[in-house]
Amino acid sequence: MWSQIRLLQKLIIVLIVFLIVPVLVVGISLFSITLPLAQRETRDMLGKVVDQLHENVQYRVTGYQNMLMQMAVDPRLSASLTQTYSELQDEVLALQQINASISRVRSYFPIKTIRFYKSNPTLREDGGAVFDMERAERLPWTAAMSESRQPFYWHFDADNPQPAFHIGKWLVDYMSNDDYGIIDYEVTTQALFENLANPLEFEDSWIVIADQNGKALIDYRGLKTGDSIADLTYLSDSYSSKSGSYTERIDGKNHLIVYQTTSLGWKIITIVSQEALWERLQLVRQAAIAASILFVVLTLVVLISFGKRITNRLNVLIRSMRKVREGTLGLTVRINGKDELGDVEETFNQMSRQLETSMLENAAARSAAETEKLRLLQAQINPHFLYNTLALVKSMAMDVGSAEISGTVDALAKFFRLALNQGRDVLLLREELEHIQAYLDIHEWRYPGKVTVRYDIDEATLPCEIVKITLQPIVENALMHAFTHRGGRGAISISAKLAERFLFIRIEDDGKGMNEAQLQDLMNPPMQESGGGFGLYNVRERLTRFYGVGFEMTVASVPEQGTVVSLRIPQPNIQPEGATT
Repeated sequence: MWSQIRLLQKLIIVLIVFLIVPVLVVGISLFSITLPLAQRETRDMLGKVVDQLHENVQYRVTGYQNMLMQMAVDPRLSASLTQTYSELQDEVLALQQINASISRVRSYFPIKTIRFYKSNPTLREDGGAVFDMERAERLPWTAAMSESRQPFYWHFDADNPQPAFHIGKWLVDYMSNDDYGIIDYEVTTQALFENLANPLEFEDSWIVIADQNGKALIDYRGLKTGDSIADLTYLSDSYSSKSGSYTERIDGKNHLIVYQTTSLGWKIITIVSQEALWERLQLVRQAAIAASILFVVLTLVVLISFGKRITNRLNVLIRSMRKVREGTLGLTVRINGKDELGDVEETFNQMSRQLETSMLENAAARSAAETEKLRLLQAQINPHFLYNTLALVKSMAMDVGSAEISGTVDALAKFFRLALNQGRDVLLLREELEHIQAYLDIHEWRYPGKVTVRYDIDEATLPCEIVKITLQPIVENALMHAFTHRGGRGAISISAKLAERFLFIRIEDDGKGMNEAQLQDLMNPPMQESGGGFGLYNVRERLTRFYGVGFEMTVASVPEQGTVVSLRIPQPNIQPEGATT
């Protein structure tokens, strides 16, 4: 009964019995055992992260307070702010000393402003760092500072365009225990919390820092600094105690929230998606991977004997396919059995025989198509009939005394004589240039004096070989299109040089030029044959088919400046300079 089962069914049964079921059973068991332990360890790890963030914030807070204390007890600053001044020079020196101390402190700490509010009437305000005490009394936080009498008073200014903290301290004369002023640090939230990030770097995690009143001290998702977090119900439990953790559902997902409280009453809250946490549970994942590998190895041992025969048949089929790909057509393989592989083997044999037949038919059809296309591109004309007709037209022109018609017919006869070239596809560059000149002579008889042609031809290029009717379509394209905006008037420059067994030809006009879209249309296959000659596309196609990869044709055009067509044509029969035969 087993031998009658199809190959796919056999593989499904084996995989389910020996691989999928055991891996699922063991994986689920391991996950159920290790998940509670991993959850506890992850919670503890996140708690350490919050503790580290708390220490970082507390360190910065303590640093600002220590620097504030040093300035408050500095005897030089105290003397500068309290002594009685009678001379302006003494006041200036005192203010300079105060500003020097401020500059020194700001070089170590990112502080926006440092201000001294003094009660000494003999010391004038400087408008930058030293102010009278009356100004401090108008500030929104000095009243609360007077009532609290804390060593340091922190006030969060959320209405400032750049939210900042004011850290204030009373300046006390320790001899009389009287206040003689206030020192105020203004520190931006950016400076205080700069580079403060979650060390775990979970994708779905955030940090919230809020003051004791619930105002956000840093941007948090949709909230900006200074906004209240009171509407975020999932954070309300963080104000129930100084530190702790709990689980809340946010945006349809369970999140672990761990919080800590600083000495200033600020809340540092870390929110991490439990899904992100479980992705980091290395113990569970490693155990699952180890169990999977173990059962895969055991299953492979069982399947080796079963798969050996299939592997051999597949290898034979693959080698045969490679031979067909390399060109061995009509190759067939032996058909073994009636399962799916047998169907593939039979199909391969049919495909190989059909491919051989199709390749031979396509090769013959392609050869015929290429020959026919080249034949059509060579402009099939009966030379005998053409020459007799042109001679008759010339005689008729001479009988009526028309030099224009006679000259035009002479030029046309020369044009077709060079174009037909006795049925040969290749002629010398010298003859190709004569062919162009014949075409230009015809144009000159029709439009005398409108087109100026300049030649710059290196003598060494004249014996070079070139496919006939190569340059004439390019010149014709310039005459038909480039000078229409100027009534057919313009100039054409034709140059040729030989270098490293390549013939370089450049045909340039000063016509109206083309934009990028027009240039692309010109180089694309024409929808139908136009009356303007073969066209640049057909020139490129003929020379590419004849010369192969060595040939290159480029067209550059600038609107209202002109067009340049450049050709690079291989010359394998030209001997390099200095070579001997």
